[in-house]
Amino acid sequence: MSLDLLSYSFPTVPHSFLPTPLLALVMGVIALLLIFAGRKVVKVLAFLVVGLIGASIGGALAGQYVPSLGTAGTILGGLIGFVAGGAIGLLLVAVGIGLAVGYAAYLLTLDVVSNATAAFVIGVVFFVVGLALYNKILAFVTAVAGAFLLYDALTLLSVGPVLSAAIAFVAFVLGVWNDLRSRRRSKAAS
Repeated sequence: MSLDLLSYSFPTVPHSFLPTPLLALVMGVIALLLIFAGRKVVKVLAFLVVGLIGASIGGALAGQYVPSLGTAGTILGGLIGFVAGGAIGLLLVAVGIGLAVGYAAYLLTLDVVSNATAAFVIGVVFFVVGLALYNKILAFVTAVAGAFLLYDALTLLSVGPVLSAAIAFVAFVLGVWNDLRSRRRSKAAS
């Protein structure tokens, strides 16, 4: 028996498990979260995800190397691992943005001047700039991602593409403005 791959019909995956209006609502809520609180959402997720990894490693290490403490030692190791992992997760967000900005600057400079040394130096400078401005970059990028998701949610509800784009753009501008305003207020308060 031979299998003819050209005539094989792969099973189809349903477009969505949710009805279209409910899917659009979920997408809209996620989009607004990204637009207006994306920086905080990403930081919380990074802290939790890497913190949970750190907790599992900390608990395993405590259970293996300090078995005399028993369950309390494993729990303590897990808590220490969670906090340490969460802090590393926050640091990785900043370093990741710095690397992305530095690498983009390196590639752009390499295309313009065709000098690897100059491109490397520019890349390192922009890595430092990315580290310094990672909060603003993160807020901008999450607002852009949220605006695109909001556009998709609105078009899913059969809102016209021009109106969807206008609404998404206004939400993006309001989200960036809100982030800048809240950061100015927090700096003025401290």
